[in-house]
Amino acid sequence: MKRSFSLFILFLLFTATACQTRVVSAQKPLQPNSLELYERYTIQTNDAKEFKVQVLKQDAGKIYAKSKSGEDVVINKSDVREVKKLNVLASVVIGLAAVAAVIFVPI
Repeated sequence: MKRSFSLFILFLLFTATACQTRVVSAQKPLQPNSLELYERYTIQTNDAKEFKVQVLKQDAGKIYAKSKSGEDVVINKSDVREVKKLNVLASVVIGLAAVAAVIFVPI
């Protein structure tokens, strides 16, 4: 029982981190339509700072966003290294599938 519980926890951790979609990276550069307005993203800059924000507006050189604490964040597009979007629905579905597999598949 203890072994299956540890496997269950491992599956949950894996699915929670695996269900982030990489929108912008070194292979997929930032395009004018890469980010959807009013969606939540995790933006990592070239100096390794991470911002968990909701994108409010974009122009040619900057991204205007609001953090969870309510403060306004302005990020230069040239400083963006990576942008990830959390896909909550996929995380829930994969987590439920992992739980069902642990419960119904005999070990």
